[in-house]
Parts: sequence; structure tokens; C-alpha cells
Amino acid sequence: MLWFNLLLLFTVAISSGDSYKILTLFHIPIKSHHILASKLVKELARKGHEVTFVTPFPEKTPEKNVKEISLEGLQALFPPGTTCTSEFKKEDTSLLQKAIFVDQIQYNFTKYLLSHEKIHDLLKTQEHYDAVLLYYYLNDAMLALAHHFKAPVVLFASMPLYVSASFLLSHPSPSSYVPNILTDFTGRMTFYQRLQNSFLDAFMILYYQWFMLPQHQALVDAYVPGKPDLYQILNNESLVLLNSHVSTNEAVPVVPNAVEIGGFHIEEAKPLPKDLQKFLDDSKNGVVLFSMGSIVRSAHFPKDKRKILIDVFSKLKMNVLWKFEQELPDLPPNVKIMEWIPISDVLAHPNVKVFITHGGLLSTMEGVYHAVPLVGIPIFADQKMNMALATSYEYAVEVSYQELTEEKLSQAVDEVLKNPKYKENIQRRSKILRDRPLKPIDSALYWIEYVIRHQGAPHLRYPGADLNWLQRNLIDVAALVAVVVLVPVFALIVILKRLTKNKIKHKKE
Repeated sequence: MLWFNLLLLFTVAISSGDSYKILTLFHIPIKSHHILASKLVKELARKGHEVTFVTPFPEKTPEKNVKEISLEGLQALFPPGTTCTSEFKKEDTSLLQKAIFVDQIQYNFTKYLLSHEKIHDLLKTQEHYDAVLLYYYLNDAMLALAHHFKAPVVLFASMPLYVSASFLLSHPSPSSYVPNILTDFTGRMTFYQRLQNSFLDAFMILYYQWFMLPQHQALVDAYVPGKPDLYQILNNESLVLLNSHVSTNEAVPVVPNAVEIGGFHIEEAKPLPKDLQKFLDDSKNGVVLFSMGSIVRSAHFPKDKRKILIDVFSKLKMNVLWKFEQELPDLPPNVKIMEWIPISDVLAHPNVKVFITHGGLLSTMEGVYHAVPLVGIPIFADQKMNMALATSYEYAVEVSYQELTEEKLSQAVDEVLKNPKYKENIQRRSKILRDRPLKPIDSALYWIEYVIRHQGAPHLRYPGADLNWLQRNLIDVAALVAVVVLVPVFALIVILKRLTKNKIKHKKE
């Protein structure tokens, strides 16, 4: 018994030695983003780490090792459906206007968090954290919180980085082959697309630097003790976790302290509710799954678009499972609506043959993981680019929302169902997504612990991060070369002109 107690004490001592205190700040009041945050937090807690979780979505049942700080009021700033409704009404909104809208709404979220009484209380504590895990999406003022606690900073991006974020973090993002996330381009752009992409990138970088960063600095000055200079701490992150992967995104250059963990939220299928399981099992002709995600709501579709959907569904021999957020009378007998659907678990059912989606990154990855071909109706943000990639890889057919008609949607569903290439291509992509040396969640946990073990892992920081944009892109060198080459050439031209002029003058005399 004595030896057993000593062994138990030794085991506890070892495990406690590997246990860290981690502050996690996730401020986006969107359910799909919370799924990502919650997954990371729960897995950290299950490994024995003490996690303080700042979130707009507090859990009903507290998780062991997790202390929640609730920011429920944040949800009022972004009522479900508001973004998609404005998109429906503003079909002609330019990409520049959309970029400004996204910057502003993220600023509002950041301001709400930093001005919150619970954050003030948190900043007053003398709490020590081994790392600060921060959701990063145009919310640079929140970097000052991590600086305040003097802990290694781990950034989590729910999608590939916005170009302004890549610029501030000194991550390579050439406009020649890295499409702006708001476009529907792929990396293989035409000259005109590269011109558009370069202009949009430049606009977003300059607008964020000149107009948004000063506003974020003002937030820091108002709410963070010591008023740290935001411009001095912008690219001091120890690690960036990117929710992307080459199976659904394109291969792009990443720096050593950036790690792709796309698909980490996907788990093996869990048992479904009995009525849903029966519906899927009884659908011998197959099932079409329709969901527009957690931001866009089917209930906010205009009546004419909703009628198109119902008319298409009513003519299918297959059953349709539709994520619809309110009662809908006079439904066709083959259509079942549900306010919330466990998308990944449903996609795992063999009877699901087509997934009609908005093209959000999480939904796209879930469709690829379970090898269910897609029909995409993208609305905003990264959805159009995701669908452009999916169609280029030929596992999806896109139907523009603006051009959505009964004929086009029916043709898209028929094409995906009847042409075997879509199933074959998405099966290949599924193998790529699954074929990894580590599960992506295990990779995320490893690298978080790694930067803590190595006091922020400064050895992963590449030298280019300490150069300004001109130096990093050799603009200063090019300028010097231009001067060295052009000045003598210019001088030679001037000399030759004078000699020629003098020669002509002598001839005349």
C-alpha cells in the first residue's frame, strides 16, 4: 500500500507538472465559431490544463478544469440573420464596402469585450497564465490583453488569414497567387483577376492600417492598464493556428510558427435522435441535406427564393432534410424541417447523397470529410471563394444566389447526383483531409504546449518578421539598384545629348 501511494503521488506530480493555466478569449457571437472555440477549450481541459474561457456562449453544464467568463450580451450585437438579410437586400454591394463592413463589425465586438466589466475585473487580478489563446479576426486591440498578462500569445484563425492580418503578422500573402478571401478567385488567376486582387489587397491593408488600427489603439488606451503601444506588439505572436487545409483550401506558404489544423472540429459520427435516425434510414431513394449554416437562416430567405426551394424539393424523388428555423406550413411530404441539425453526424449517414450548403468553411470541410458532393449557394465572406475552390476541384456545383431559379437549382442537383465525377473527386479530397500524421486537434494541443514549454518558442520566429514591408520585399534594395543603374545611364544620356548638340552647332558654323 505504501508503494502504491508513492506511485500515485509520483503520477500526480508528473501530471501536474504538465498542467498549464491558459486564458482563452473568444469574442465572436456566432454559434459555428463557438463550436471551434469550445472544441479547443474542452480538449485542453481534458488534458488537465486549467482553462479560463471568455465566451458569449456559456455552457449549461460546466466542464471540468474550465472557468467560464460569460459575455452573453455580445450576441445582441449580431442577431442571427442580420448579415444575410442585408446581403439579400444589397446584392450590388462592392467588395470594398464589404471589407469596411467586416472591419467595423469586428471593431464593435472588440470594443464590447474590452469595455465589459468582467474583463475589467480580469485585468485587475494578479493571475498568472502560461499562455493566452486568442481568437484572431480583425480584433488587434485584444492583443494588448495578452501583452498585459506577459504570456506567450497563441492566435486562432477560424479561416485563412485576411490579407490585412497577414500583413500585420508579417505572413507571406502574395497577391499574385493568394486570392483575397472576399473574392471568388482561386490561386490561378488571370491577369485581370490579379490586378483586381492586388488592388483589393492594397485597399484592405491601407484602410485597416490608417483607419482601423488607430481606433483599436484608442480602445487599448481606454481600457488596458499601461496603455501599451499596439504597433509594437502586433506581430509578437508565438503561434498561429489556422483552420485551413490543402484538401479544401489551396497550398500557400506558411511561416514556421503557423500550423494548419483545418477540420479539427470534426468528430466521428455520434448517435442521432431516434426520429432523425428513422427518417434517414427510411429514405431508400436517398436524402438531400440543406443547410445555410448558423449565420444565414433559411427563414430569412425572401418569399420568392423560398418558393423556388420548395418547388425544387417537391419534385425530387429523394427526401429532403432542411435546416429551417421556424414553422413552415404546406410542406411537400418528402421534406422534413428542423431548427438545428447535427450536420456532420447526418452527413455520415450513407443515405445522404447531396449537401446543399452556403459554402461556409466548416460545412465544406464536413462535406469533404464524409465525401458528400456539394451544391453551393454562397452568400458572403469566404463562402464564394470556398465554392470557387470546390468547383475547381470538381466536387461541387455552384448556384449564384442572385441567379437562383428553379431550373438552375434542379440542374445543379441533377448534375451532382448523375455525374459520378463529383463523388469520385470528393472521395479523393476526403482521403487527403483524413491522411495526416496526427489528428488536427492533437496537433493543435501539441503546438500550444510546445510554445509554453519553450517560453514562447522564439526560435520559430523567422527573421523576416522583424523587417518592415519595404525591407521584407527588397523594395529598398530595388530602389538602390535603380539609383545605381539609372543615375549613370541618365548622366550618359545627358552627356551624349550635349555632345551631339555641340557637334551640330560646330557643323553649322
